[in-house]
Amino acid sequence: FLYRRDHALRIAGGVISSEAGKKLKGSEILLLLITGAGLAQYGNVLVGFFQIFLKSTEYQETMEMISGGKGFLELAIWMGIVAPVAEEFIFRWLIYLRLRDYMRMAGAAVISGLIFGIYHGNLVQAIYASLLGMIFAWILEKSGNIWSSTLLHMGANIWSLIISQFGLQIVESRQGTLLLFTADLLLLLVMCGGLYYFQKRGNGQKKRAI
Repeated sequence: FLYRRDHALRIAGGVISSEAGKKLKGSEILLLLITGAGLAQYGNVLVGFFQIFLKSTEYQETMEMISGGKGFLELAIWMGIVAPVAEEFIFRWLIYLRLRDYMRMAGAAVISGLIFGIYHGNLVQAIYASLLGMIFAWILEKSGNIWSSTLLHMGANIWSLIISQFGLQIVESRQGTLLLFTADLLLLLVMCGGLYYFQKRGNGQKKRAI
């Protein structure tokens, strides 16, 4: 309701087009989910580096507090669906799009991404979330569809949850290391392909509908 009202005010003010945003194909939805998983995988590698460098335990403590005593299905619903929708509504649909009305895409993406990072409450997560938030905003802009960043966010959270819950079991299983290496390679290829695809697709509209 809040987004639609804000959207109507932006149209009335002449800052965006009244045309509907671009629709996503089924293949593009799948591409966004897997691209989000790739961003999470390699973002977590970065997080691991900063944890060593900063010697911070806040990230692990936060994740233990969130996931403690909860089953995988419950976490998948809340972390994989509810949280991405709620956070994207605030940080991309409202904050980023409003900033975008008054500045270039890069500036709006950086500011909204930093706000998203600060919201997470600790330095390690702030770095991770800020970078992902900027990419989410960029993809939203390039795709011309507000749900694109939400799908990326869902893919990232679900993959992070799968790795945190089952990663150790996979590594300890027969050929587990090879399996994870193959998965990482595929995620890297799809992630790079997805970012390239949406860069090429672009928006192409003088007045944005999103």
